This record gives sequence, C-alpha cells and structure tokens, in this order.
Amino acid sequence: MRLSSHLSAALIAAGILAAPAGFAADPVKLLGFQSMPFSAVGEGKKLSGPGYEFVADLFKAAGIAFVAEGLPFGRVIEELNGDNAVAVFLTRTPAREQQFTWIAGLIEDDGFVFVSRAGSPAVTSFDQAKTLKSVGVLATSALAAQLTQNGVTNVDPVSSDELNAKKLVSSRIDAWFTSSTQGRYVLKQEQIAQDAVTIGPKVVPVPQWIVGAKGLPKETLEKLQAAFAAAKNNGRYAAFRASVD
Repeated sequence: MRLSSHLSAALIAAGILAAPAGFAADPVKLLGFQSMPFSAVGEGKKLSGPGYEFVADLFKAAGIAFVAEGLPFGRVIEELNGDNAVAVFLTRTPAREQQFTWIAGLIEDDGFVFVSRAGSPAVTSFDQAKTLKSVGVLATSALAAQLTQNGVTNVDPVSSDELNAKKLVSSRIDAWFTSSTQGRYVLKQEQIAQDAVTIGPKVVPVPQWIVGAKGLPKETLEKLQAAFAAAKNNGRYAAFRASVD
C-alpha cells in the first residue's frame, strides 16, 4: 500500500514510520521583529541586523535549514506557540519560562536604564524618574509598560529610539528610558559621543535569549546549542558582542 506524502510525513513526525533516505524535514522558521541591534524588518519581511546575522550563522554552522521572516512582535509570539519556530531573541522572564524553549543567552547582561545628559545626575530609580519633567520612551513597548507599572507618568512616547536620543541631547526631554544594549547601539549609530550622556545603572534586568517553540525538536535544540558553544570558543560570539556594545 502506498501512503500519501502528507500521511507519511505525519507518521514520521510521530515516530511511527522511519524516515526514508533523503527525507528532508521542514525548515525551521527563524523569526524576528523590529528591535535593533537584535533584528530589523525590511521590505518583503526581510530580516537583517547583528543579532539576526549571528543567529543565522548558528543555523548554518549546525546544518539546519531555515526560512527567515520579519514579523510584528505579536505574530512572532503566535508562531512560537507552534512547534518549528525560533526567534532571534526574546526577554527571558519567569512568566515565559515554561512557555518556550530557551536555547542560549544572546545578551544575558542586558537591562533597562535611564539615560540623561552629561552634567545631570544619573537617574538610578523609578522614584527619581518621577521627579523629572519628561522621560522619553519608545511608544507601545515593554519599556513604556514598565514605566506605567512603576508609576512614572511624565512620559513622552515616540516612534523610535533614534528620536529619543536626539531629543535628549537637544534638551527636549530630561531622560530617555531604554535598554542598555539598544541605548549604546543607538548612540553609536547617531554618532552621539558617550561623554555627552550619562547612562544610569540597570533598574530592571532583561536577559535576552535565543528562543524556540516549546515543541522544538530535541535534535534541533542540541545542534543550535552546540553551534552556540562553538561560537563562544572561536570568537564569533565575541565579534557579535563587539558590534553591539
């Protein structure tokens, strides 16, 4: 009896039927959303950015076929609720711990910070931020939600962190709330000297991890973790960190 290709694939996935020689598994969906320097979404949902390039290199080193696609944040989360998807990064939180497969720490030492102008006191807490006239933040982001949750209402939401950086150095806002990694990257891209601003301490830790769907195949997970370990040993990870720090 000859089985249909769809039935054969289903039986192979369930472990009922052995995969024939040359059988190719479906490529993994490698997803990202707009959040530089981790990933950027361009025309045709094309992904780019240092974080994406690093993770794509892991797939290539591991010999894992993938299809990359840039999506809105909410769609990325929806896809991660499937079985064969990986996201360039996601903040690892207790609430998400059991929801996904955590592959490797992309930037484990990231955190939310307040950036102020040089000469102004460093902003070290949400309570201190409440005393300022205005705090710039990326609109409709986890950062904006964090300010609201901590009672900071004097916010000035905008569409990009590049605009926040420009408003800060031109004295149009008193502080800018961002992540340590994103803040440093934007300052570098906008050619704003580090000594023109004061970056405060991390007020909320936000470890950024390469993350997979809960049902990600064990073999895929192990191959990616092995490729990540190799990248730490051969200097590829250090080169990635140097490009974003």
